[in-house]
Amino acid sequence: MPWAATESNERLFIENPASDSPVRGSSFLVPMKSTDVSTLLEWHDRSAGITTDTRQCGPGMLFFALRGERFNGNEFARQAIQTGCLAAVVDDPDLEGEGLLLVPDVLEALQQLARLHRDRFPGPVFGLTGSNGKTTTKELLLAVLSQKFEVRGTKGNLNNHIGVPLTLLSMPKDVPFALVEMGANHQGEIAALSRIANPTHGMITNVGQAHLEGFGGIEGVKKGKQELFVHLAEGQGTAFVPAKDPDLMALSDLEGLDTHLFGTPENPPFVWRSGSSPQSPLFWSLDGSTTPGPWHKAGRPTAVQLEGQHQLANMTAAIAVGQYFGVSPESIAQALMQFQPVSQRGETVKTAVNTVIVDCYNANPSSVESTLRSFSGTLPDAPLAILGDMMELGEHAAAGHQWVRDVCTECGIECWVVGPLFSAHVQGDKTFDDLGQLQHHLAKHPLQGRTILLKGSRSMKLEQLVDAL
Repeated sequence: MPWAATESNERLFIENPASDSPVRGSSFLVPMKSTDVSTLLEWHDRSAGITTDTRQCGPGMLFFALRGERFNGNEFARQAIQTGCLAAVVDDPDLEGEGLLLVPDVLEALQQLARLHRDRFPGPVFGLTGSNGKTTTKELLLAVLSQKFEVRGTKGNLNNHIGVPLTLLSMPKDVPFALVEMGANHQGEIAALSRIANPTHGMITNVGQAHLEGFGGIEGVKKGKQELFVHLAEGQGTAFVPAKDPDLMALSDLEGLDTHLFGTPENPPFVWRSGSSPQSPLFWSLDGSTTPGPWHKAGRPTAVQLEGQHQLANMTAAIAVGQYFGVSPESIAQALMQFQPVSQRGETVKTAVNTVIVDCYNANPSSVESTLRSFSGTLPDAPLAILGDMMELGEHAAAGHQWVRDVCTECGIECWVVGPLFSAHVQGDKTFDDLGQLQHHLAKHPLQGRTILLKGSRSMKLEQLVDAL
């Protein structure tokens, strides 16, 4: 059978696969005898799971031989079969043999298969994107919604053009509730991921100065994130919008979009902390008042292990979504109290001589600013911020790095900076060209009795400093 996009998957990727025209992304003509997506779905249902990594191959798995700039999965297809895989999906027409399923383009096949599988889901599919806080909000949503539903969600950072299909294909066809995180660094990517996941509900956590180089500035970021709302509007879906965020309120002003506002007294649930400290426990009400509901036993607030004022927005979102889907307030409180911070996203590590806040999974000017202000608000003992380079800022690199340095000065926080971008543009109280230079300094001049914030882009690997602190 020729490759064919069905009406249900909206002809997402291939227009006329049986023609003599080259397929986008391939350097060969489409073979007349290629495996169609409905047949791939049958193989998927018979398999023990999907993998794109031969190191994860095993009995009954279905291997997709993806190509990249430095690798070609087709070269490992026979190896995948030998290690027990049920079959290998390939796009090299010269490959022949038992268990090899030929398609025009393996990546597009993976994406179309994911969409066809997603169309069988009976329950809500919740799409989540944003500049900051996606993963923490996702984990909070999973914790809260799991109090009522069997929820499947994105694992780790599988939130791109490969990760989203793998996430969907890891879920059973009768999954009651699916939660899909979607990341992007260019316009058009959220739109493409939305066509694959086809969410019925969704949320943009915020819009900030992330991936400015790819998006072309803050207005490009807004347009890129709005693609989720545009997709929801086209299907008359529901968007959850924090009513006090003017940017998100503006982006949600779309015909056909059902907006569920939250986070203010006029649009409850209304959430507040029981004290002025950014790590104070939570209260919330469902009527917009500052009188906590009866689920706060004896008037006691909910203790949550998420420090920082910026985490309040993430927790408010989880409460709002849980309440909308009928999770009881008592169950929401239980989920929040049991919640454990995501590794390297604000977790506190107490070493023998210092307290270290490890928040170095990612960084951009917006997230660093909010983290610094929250750090300052905790009134830490002998505070020190060690900031690593922020990537993908393009022409905004100098201004972005200067901005966070200025925030440190404003907040009265000693600031050490590390990395070639900081070294080129901004001097800290101490400046290091790279991580090795900083580690050498710490070996000669160890710190003691400090509260230290580590914040930088993932590639800076600042978590490697914990042992030296």
